[in-house]
Amino acid sequence: MPDLELRTFFNFDEGDLSANRAGRLSEKQSLKISKAESGANQIFFWAGVVFILLALAGTYGILKSAMGAGMTLTNTSDIVGAAVGFVVIWGILGFLAVGSFRLSKSKMDSSVQKVEGRVNFVKVEKRVPNTANTGPKYRTEQQYELRVGRTIFEDVDEELPNIIEEGDMYAFYYTKETKDILSCEFISKGK
Repeated sequence: MPDLELRTFFNFDEGDLSANRAGRLSEKQSLKISKAESGANQIFFWAGVVFILLALAGTYGILKSAMGAGMTLTNTSDIVGAAVGFVVIWGILGFLAVGSFRLSKSKMDSSVQKVEGRVNFVKVEKRVPNTANTGPKYRTEQQYELRVGRTIFEDVDEELPNIIEEGDMYAFYYTKETKDILSCEFISKGK
């Protein structure tokens, strides 16, 4: 039974496992999730600020070019042209800014979930974005999925099948929204 290997692999201890069995996060797990969430929230907040600044720069650009071209408030076509520019800029960038600010305030559902059952590993091919500047936009990558009951954990480390024997019964504790595995425990050998 590879308990020690699993604890090292998933980075949990007996205190984490006990808390997860009780349906809650341990203090260590809660802190780790809060840190990760805080970093993501800051990214979304600053993205919203950038969108607002871009909209203000666009507004300044429209006003500067309109005034430089002799725009008057009495000419209807001058007013309509500038208004369309404002609506387009603030419509797009304002929408993105509001979305970013909302995401920065949202909280992930990190409640502890449990799945119990036979372990099954499946090797799948996925299309993932190509990070290289040249070549196709997507590339095919082979990944492992861990399936326990009806729950699928995607893109698990290829080392995991060397630690857990396929067909054995395990209980996995994970976060609801992101399906991050918090801890697990061996139940029985497969038949």
